[in-house]
Formats: sequence, C-alpha cells, structure tokens
Amino acid sequence: MTVRRTLTGLVAALVTAAAVLFGSGTPAAAASGKRVVVYYQTQYYNGSYVSPLGLTDHSTGATDLLIGAFHLNSDGSVHLNDNPPGDAKFSQMWTDVAAMQAKGVHALGMVGGAAAGSFQRLDTDFATYYPLLKNVVSTYHLDGLDLDVEESMSLGGVERLIDQLHTDFGAGFIVTLAPVATALSGGGNLSGFSYDQLYRDRGSSIGWFNAQFYCGWGSLSSTSGYDAIINHGVVPADKVVAGTLTNAANCGSGYVDPTTLGSTLAALTAKYPSFGGVAGWEYFNSEPGGTSAPWQWAASVSAAMGSGGGTGPTDLAIGKNVTGSAPCNSNETPAKAVNGTVSGGNSDKFCSFASPSQLTVDLGSAYSLTSLEIDHAGAGGESASYNTRAYTVQASTDGTTWITVAQANANTAGATTHSLTGTSARYVRLNVTTPTQSTDPATRIYELKVFG
Repeated sequence: MTVRRTLTGLVAALVTAAAVLFGSGTPAAAASGKRVVVYYQTQYYNGSYVSPLGLTDHSTGATDLLIGAFHLNSDGSVHLNDNPPGDAKFSQMWTDVAAMQAKGVHALGMVGGAAAGSFQRLDTDFATYYPLLKNVVSTYHLDGLDLDVEESMSLGGVERLIDQLHTDFGAGFIVTLAPVATALSGGGNLSGFSYDQLYRDRGSSIGWFNAQFYCGWGSLSSTSGYDAIINHGVVPADKVVAGTLTNAANCGSGYVDPTTLGSTLAALTAKYPSFGGVAGWEYFNSEPGGTSAPWQWAASVSAAMGSGGGTGPTDLAIGKNVTGSAPCNSNETPAKAVNGTVSGGNSDKFCSFASPSQLTVDLGSAYSLTSLEIDHAGAGGESASYNTRAYTVQASTDGTTWITVAQANANTAGATTHSLTGTSARYVRLNVTTPTQSTDPATRIYELKVFG
C-alpha cells in the first residue's frame, strides 16, 4: 500500500480480503464468494499488543488476515516491520494467528509496501532472496502471500516468483497482489509492469487483487472506480477485492465512513453477483469500533455484503448509526446498544429515563431480516428486576412508514428473541413502554441485535 512502511510504535496497516478457500472450516463470507480481508500491520499500539482474535471471537465473517509487512533486507535478514518475525514480541501473535487458522481464516504474509527493496532484490538476485521468503512461509505456516509491489519490478520477475511459490507450496497456496485501483483499469500503477499482461499470463495462479481505492488512487464513496475496472474487461469481478481505509488517519485521503461504505458494498454485491469482496487497511484502529473494538469493521462490511459471520448469523446492527431517547448519562448513549458487547460493565448499555423511550438503528440499506435479539439488564449482569417488561419493535424501509414486527407485554427474561421472517427493512426501532419489573423508571438495553 502507498502508506505501508516499516513502523515503530503506532502506524497503519490495511485490511484486505481473502481467498478462494480450501479444506474445512470455511467462513460463511467466503462460502458466499465475498472475501473480507483484513490487513494487520500494527501489532503493538501505545506499547500494548493488539490481538486479531476479535475477528473470530465475534464471528465477524473475516476470511483472510494479511500480516505485514515482511521485508527482505540487503544483509540477508528478514524483518516483520522492525524486528525478525521470530522475535519474542511476536510469540503471542503467532499463537493467535494459528487459532484463527483453526477456525478457517487464512493467514497471508504481506510482502513489500512502501518500504522499497524486497522486490528489486527478488527481481535481480532471486537465488539469494527467494529462499529467505520460502523459509518465512514454511516456518510460520502461512496460507499465502500478498505481493504489494510498490517499486519497479519486471513482469518476468513477478511471474517467476508466482510460479515458484506454487511449485514449492502447491496449487492451493494463495497468491494475491495489491495494486492501486487504476492499475486494473488501464491507468497508472506503482509496480513497473502491466497488470493487464500479468493477468493474461498468470490469471489462474492469482487468487485475487486487493485493489487500493484510496490515497489518491480512487474511492469507495460510489461504485464508479470499481465499475471502471470491470468495464476495462481484463480482470473479472471475482478477482477484484475492493480495498479501502478503515480509519481516516490511515492515509489522509480516500477514507469512506462506514455507512457510505456499506451502501457502496451493497450496491456492488447487487451489481456483480461474483463481486470479490472488500479489504481494509488496517486492523488496529478500524472504525466504527476504533481501537477498543476494531473487529466491528469486518462485521459491518460482512453485513453490508450479506455475507454472514464465520459461525452463525451476522448482527447487521453492529456499529451502525443509532439514535434514541435522552440517555441517563454521557456513558450510556444509544451507541452502546450496537457496539457488539454486553460485557463492559454497567455502562456498556443504553439507558434512558424517558417514558416511553425509544432506540432506532439505521442498517445503512434495506435487508431481508430473519430475527432480532434484545439483551436486557440481566444480559449485562444487572438484576433481573431491571429487565424490560413491555416493548414493541417496528421496522421501516424509509424511516417514515413503520410496521410492528415484534412485541412483549410481560417479559421477565434477560434476553429475548423474535423471528422476523419475511421482513425487509433498513430501520429498526425499539419502543420501551414498561422499562422494568418494578417502578424503576430506567430503560436498560445492553444490545439490540438485528440478523439477516
């Protein structure tokens, strides 16, 4: 990526998307043909380890984790960012990566990026530098490599590298590339060779392209840049993963907010049945969850593509725009009801003294809904006497005309579920008429989950 470089401390990686899957444990997003690729380069933030396990712990639908950035140095050493990949600081990371692989997520090494040299060395002295790369793949049991060529390399050199990787690791080894988006539509690129010719020569050996729609090379604020690639007529949609920024701080231009991104991804999914998916740069600070819950980005884009999570249905409401009645205090806002967690203590909820109170979530686009779940006070560890007693749930496609799709008049449970089969909606609204089992006036909703 144009922002990828050797890092010390905090800086930025990209999430990009994953693969034609082999074997068992295939995540649902991949099974539907939509990759959710996450670039993972910032392994430490403010001195603390950033684990990628949230992607599988929360069934986000992530299909591929791209670990970067690997560099082949002139002195014959290999670094993962600023340290050897075998450094003790990465021990927990490799354990976590293996756990994710066991759940069906592919782990790829991202090679190159903005720090030049690795591909020039492979191009001019393959016999010396390729064995170093081969050893990394074998030692850390990588499922593939993402070749981020942002320096001059010959077409013959990159084709030789792709061929040798498949010779050594088999046809199932995943090889991806990460060109700027214009490189796939006949425009400029950073790699020195023609991606059109590379695809004509080696298309069957390339899993997909993580096209960079940011940093001056495009945007996913609409489908136009992706359309240009498909209309160019060389690389098909199933081989083009739309790469985007997960946080405005990760490049400086091209960031698209989660709601707009969701709309674009839904449009691409509808327009191209074989749409390849989405990749995000990078994991550690991904919006809408930010550094506290970066996995929410993957869940959000999975929902936008209708991909589903890795193990079970996807919560379409996570991280989406939400409004509601005046909160009890500034730590108990409506957003707490769609943050994907109920385990953050008494403040990890939406609370309101309004009577009646309401909570409305905008899913970003209309979905065919299957069910919903409401996590009341008991789900967050509070007394069952605070569980919501009576409520209705309404749905709308336009935010103006509403239909009632679920209700409860004498609930006592800490979590309630309702089937919504046959319901299509963009907006879901919870109206609480009796907030507790007693006279306590506070509505307490730890999570409003909407599945589809």
